[in-house]
Amino acid sequence: MPTTPPITLTTDRLVLRPLEPRDADAFAAMNADPAVMEHFTTGPLDREASDRMLATLRADHLRHGFGLSAVERKADGAMLGFTGIHYHRYYPDDVEIGWRLAAHAWGQGYATEAATAWLEHAFTQLRLPRLISITVPENLRSIAVMRRLGFTLWEKARHEDLDLVVYARDAA
Repeated sequence: MPTTPPITLTTDRLVLRPLEPRDADAFAAMNADPAVMEHFTTGPLDREASDRMLATLRADHLRHGFGLSAVERKADGAMLGFTGIHYHRYYPDDVEIGWRLAAHAWGQGYATEAATAWLEHAFTQLRLPRLISITVPENLRSIAVMRRLGFTLWEKARHEDLDLVVYARDAA
């Protein structure tokens, strides 16, 4: 049982809410897109794998009271992807902030806007001392978001034959 109810955050343009079964179609379409999945070792996901991932993310959110959440556009209710904070298997003592958006939502500031809301919540409400964000060195779009959020390179690492860059930001 979580110590707090699952979190919903809002921004000017977005609602960041727990993922729900109604998100499955948009979630699967995003995860099947080769452009979106370019920097993930799994490559594009089939529907079954995407549905398993959705179930896992939903369970994690309930378990911890926070997690990777749907990014829903207020204007039309479209589910654009996910963002949020979660425990990462490579760094179990840290909390990672991450995001994945459908390609049609790229370049509009949604990742930065959503991640900023989670960053503020993590530091002010949850009082986390630090957040990390992990990607591969080739994922320049995500690295740009990390830098806009004030993250700096913390370490270069190798896990499961995968080169990673880990950015970090301490609470102010």
